Amino acid sequence: MSDRLYWLTLISGAGFWLVFSGQVIPQVDFWTLFSIWLLSCLLAGLSADRLFSRLVYGDFRENPGKFILVGMGSAVLLYFVFWLGHLVLSAFLADYSFSLSSIYSLKSGQNLWRIGIFLTLIIGPGEELWWRGFLQRHWTSRLGPWPAMGLVAALYTAVHLSTKNPVLLLAALVSGLWWGYQYLRFKSLLANVVSHVLWDLMVFIFFPFS
Repeated sequence: MSDRLYWLTLISGAGFWLVFSGQVIPQVDFWTLFSIWLLSCLLAGLSADRLFSRLVYGDFRENPGKFILVGMGSAVLLYFVFWLGHLVLSAFLADYSFSLSSIYSLKSGQNLWRIGIFLTLIIGPGEELWWRGFLQRHWTSRLGPWPAMGLVAALYTAVHLSTKNPVLLLAALVSGLWWGYQYLRFKSLLANVVSHVLWDLMVFIFFPFS
């Protein structure tokens, strides 16, 4: 698994970088392309680690009521952190409005129900299963919990560099560290998935900042 972990980390990172660049297949919208790449990464992870599916299944069965509540509380707190950040950046960052509008332009011409389905069923769960459930877990066994959390959060941020959007980079760093620490603290993919899905829906669908 050691050699495959290096390759899976590098290849998945390069793929996400390309997806966020918007230069891969212009004819395919971002939400579809992002979902396809996430599912491809998860299939590769299942092939490389036969215990991955058992881990996910067992994790989702362990004290689900508690960790659903943890995830819900986490999503609300993270949204509040971003709301405060929105107030600060809008006051002090000259290009903030432009950077923010470019993020929300991903919704332009799209059906919100369709985006919500992608976020709820594929993107939110898929990102947590891949970044925390697969990469952070495996790198933890090699580097230890804190270095692994830092490495995965740094990579999670770095793949957004292709957007050339400083606000999105900052958002990726904050959320990557948030969910990375949450997984380190609670060891619950269910809590992370609930948090990620609800936060995505609040930010993109229900209570957007723009």
